[in-house]
Amino acid sequence: MSRRQNIWPIATLVFGCATLGVFVAFNLLPAVRAVYPAGELPEAVSAFQRARSLGDLAAVFGDPPHAAITAAMDAVNTLDLYAFVPAYSLFLIAAALMLAGGVRAPLAWLAIVPALIGAGADMVETSAQLRLTADWANAEAYLPRIAPAHWVKYFALAAHALGCTAIGLLAPAKRWIVAMLGFAPLAGVFAAWTGAPPSLMSAAISLYWIALLVVAFIELARADKRAKPPQSHPA
Repeated sequence: MSRRQNIWPIATLVFGCATLGVFVAFNLLPAVRAVYPAGELPEAVSAFQRARSLGDLAAVFGDPPHAAITAAMDAVNTLDLYAFVPAYSLFLIAAALMLAGGVRAPLAWLAIVPALIGAGADMVETSAQLRLTADWANAEAYLPRIAPAHWVKYFALAAHALGCTAIGLLAPAKRWIVAMLGFAPLAGVFAAWTGAPPSLMSAAISLYWIALLVVAFIELARADKRAKPPQSHPA
């Protein structure tokens, strides 16, 4: 692997670690810690993202909406929009380029396009959530944008994994384990869409993203090993 090719495993690790850091930061936000005990935030966030009626909103925020819960969700969605979405978008794009072999590999677009669609849907979803909590009087008007964008986002992220599967099978450097794991996100998203707990979907996607990080680390380790000159031994 050349120095130019090394940039994609490095970028995958950098943006992947940034994604992980922002994910951890969600639970450390003061507004979140004031409302949600450890482990309870993901379920509430997921319920807001899938809300389709005022009753669904009341189940998350209370009726009338609780100010502290609204502040927590606003803090999460602001961090999501300005940090998490950019971080994971760059992570997924870098991972696709790493697997395909660089920007000149057409196969990379099989994963890059779905990643961009997922990020765009996430921005629509999150922006609508922030507008909703700032305009409770017209909350019902924002709901048609949230849940549909939520599912477009997750199916697009699953499609990114399938794109990486295709790259892993078709690119000159085969990556069989990553290719097989690429089916897990779609299975998780489809299960959640048909009524399974959303945590299953999140776990499947997280597993795959961790696998991409592992591949990036292995790629750099191999490149470093190949770059070291052989040691000469005295006669």
